[in-house]
Amino acid sequence: MACLMPALLHAQTKVADAETYRATKRAATATFLDSKRPDAERLEAAKKLGYPEAESAGFLAVGTDRAQSDSVRRIALGFVHPAKFLEAAVKILDDPDDGGEELDAGLIQDISRRTTFRIPMQDQQRIQNVERKLLADKRPKVRLFAYRALVGNHDSVAINQLADSLRQQHDVPIPLPEAIDLLHDDGSSNHLTALRPYLNHEDPGVQAVAARALALDPESRGKIVELATNPRSPDEVRVNALRGLAREDDKFPSYAIALVENTEDKPAVRLAAMQDFVGRMNYGKVNLEDQTRFARAVKKIAGEDAARSEDAGKLRETAKQLVGYLKKAFPALQNVL
Repeated sequence: MACLMPALLHAQTKVADAETYRATKRAATATFLDSKRPDAERLEAAKKLGYPEAESAGFLAVGTDRAQSDSVRRIALGFVHPAKFLEAAVKILDDPDDGGEELDAGLIQDISRRTTFRIPMQDQQRIQNVERKLLADKRPKVRLFAYRALVGNHDSVAINQLADSLRQQHDVPIPLPEAIDLLHDDGSSNHLTALRPYLNHEDPGVQAVAARALALDPESRGKIVELATNPRSPDEVRVNALRGLAREDDKFPSYAIALVENTEDKPAVRLAAMQDFVGRMNYGKVNLEDQTRFARAVKKIAGEDAARSEDAGKLRETAKQLVGYLKKAFPALQNVL
């Protein structure tokens, strides 16, 4: 009997905790659905909703109520059954007078998250049609999210419009770094002529994503290697260039190891070169001689004295972790490390 008591008490505690949890959810649901309460109170209650026990009808009513705020409506629609959610979301997006910028952009994102290619073709077509209309929306965030959704699904209309605007270098509908990134995700090799001009862009943020996207382009690679290895290039550009080159350039070890070894170079760049080199090693694209030289450089960094800056400290700590990883993952380097 004494042995059974702890288990019994534990079971009773679990039941009590579960009931408390359900009561908290019910109270939070009631607060959230009460349109007479301040938005701040309702949004705070939303954090405790979990999986509300109330039927979705109340949430659907709030989500489709134009008198509610965008933030409240989006949260409410998130608790609606997928089929009813899709119907409501597409209807809101298709009506230029329904929904503010935050709601419409959020619903585009939520549709992408909550739907799959398994949905009926008719529903896919409805989503595609309404999102294509929003490519020309006057609200920047809505346009951006529409392009993200459509290009992510390899939609030819969105891709062609974006590529044409970049090629003409005029009226690009979304921020340049985003536009370049989206075409990169679609497949940079399909958009080389559209992307090449941005490798020389004056904005480091644009030049950085262009360098990463064009690393597979033989015509651009020499320039990208120069950007990656030039201490006068902005760190952001160098780091992105190295990331792309690590995947695409067979000569990557010839300059990446030198960057890791160079104590005069920026710690952030050395760290990027070190991490990208390990990534390349993981795919078996590095010969033993280069692996050995790299391992020695990592060991040397790991044994350095107190770091001179935060970036230098991060470089050293990462090197220490890599020493252990390299020992386990690459037995041939045991004697070096």
